[in-house]
Amino acid sequence: MNRLDSATAMATTQGSISHIVYKGLVVVLSVGLCVSLTSWLSFRRELRVVTRANEYLRKTLGDMTIAIVQKDREIDRLEQAPCNSQQK
Repeated sequence: MNRLDSATAMATTQGSISHIVYKGLVVVLSVGLCVSLTSWLSFRRELRVVTRANEYLRKTLGDMTIAIVQKDREIDRLEQAPCNSQQK
């Protein structure tokens, strides 16, 4: 009977150890999943902000390019004006 009791106790101990290891592994994997999900969401948020800033800069650059072209045309027109030839 003594051997049976010690075998049962050992099986119970091994069973509880594997159960503890299993629970620990589940907790570690759950925390890892939460951390990676949080990191991914943060990256997406930052990417959205950068995309909006890029769109704003692209629009501003387009507006500035249009203004520069208009000023260049105005300068070309003024250089061809008759009053400009009198100053030379």
